[in-house]
Amino acid sequence: MAGEDPLRRRLQDLPRSAWVIFSGMFLIKFGNFLNVFLVLFLVAQGFSAFQAGVALGVVGVGAFIGNAVGGTVADRFGRRTAIAVSMFGSSAATALVPLTDGLLATTALVGLVGVFAQLYRPAAGALLVDVVPEKQRVTAFAVLRLAINVGMAVGPLVGGLLSGASYTYVFLGDALFSFAFGVLALSTLPGGRPPAETPAPQAAARGKGKGGYREVLSDRPYLLFLGSMVAATFVYGQSTATLPLHVTDAGFDNKVYGLLLGLNALLCVVIELPLTKHTERRNPRRVIAAGLALLGIGMALTGAMQAVWLLALTVVVWTVAETVYTPIANAYPAEFSPAHLRGRYQGAEGIAHTLGGALGPAVGGLLYSISPPLHWTACAAVAGLGALLILGADPGNRGQASTPQPARTAPEPAPAA
Repeated sequence: MAGEDPLRRRLQDLPRSAWVIFSGMFLIKFGNFLNVFLVLFLVAQGFSAFQAGVALGVVGVGAFIGNAVGGTVADRFGRRTAIAVSMFGSSAATALVPLTDGLLATTALVGLVGVFAQLYRPAAGALLVDVVPEKQRVTAFAVLRLAINVGMAVGPLVGGLLSGASYTYVFLGDALFSFAFGVLALSTLPGGRPPAETPAPQAAARGKGKGGYREVLSDRPYLLFLGSMVAATFVYGQSTATLPLHVTDAGFDNKVYGLLLGLNALLCVVIELPLTKHTERRNPRRVIAAGLALLGIGMALTGAMQAVWLLALTVVVWTVAETVYTPIANAYPAEFSPAHLRGRYQGAEGIAHTLGGALGPAVGGLLYSISPPLHWTACAAVAGLGALLILGADPGNRGQASTPQPARTAPEPAPAA
């Protein structure tokens, strides 16, 4: 029990606003029915699998835009406002999907859902950085991932039951969970905008202080970090893009693939938070690099495995990699961003993950169709490139205070008991 006390105390010391974000993330990931069931819904409406896939791709384009816009909204109008606009807009648009006729109108609407559904993301990440002390940030992002993983593991089961009755219930359920997070955000999160900052001398020497995304894109070390995240998401995305193809080619059915994904989710829930207690003490760039290297090894080994138990071992390898690098990487943008640009820095990170998530299935599927061994080798190479990029992503001394800077118009609520 003694070994558990420090972790328990860190969790108890997290501010209430952080727990609101965790709860909201669980709600919307639990109710993320549109992405899961959109293709099945459109095919049931009489559209082709290709047309349904295009519509799902438009959702991804909307998510890309939502991350970019969300960073600006979070910095200009406040974190709470961005989250509320995101959730209420997503709720309204999602509820209209089953009432829309025609492929073009439906595709345009789900693209709008993608924009609103991701607009909250930079604000949520920036708010965690605002209110959580620096020494607790990695733990906070690990708890955030725990909430996401649990929601994503359980939610589709409920969505499947709803779809058996009517797809209308699926989209209304998704809309309801988004609306609930919006209400929770408005009623409990601090309001106001982050304080403006005078650029530190170090930033001025690098030519910073331009403001907005111009400053983010001129931050060369941060661009290296973003490149490593594109690589990481590209490789990790093969777990849903080409791993099922490999499982099928090995002679197994979809149940085996489902069990492998279930193993991944279970391991994330069980080991990530305890493991973070050890990784957060170390150099973040080296931890992320080690995690990416292990991710590449795990994915490369996948292509050589033909037995179920060996495939399960590769899942263990790349899942451990995921739990090593992801919480650290999620907290790492705070090392670069001034308070008044935290939303945009978080938005740029979201864009990087969205780009990697789009390239992974497209390029990975193409390489796999040409040569499976080439594909799995390329995964190792891309992960290795990501590890090299992150080693060069040194924020240096940004001249920032390490203490969080909450919004100016409302004090942060007391920590949860």
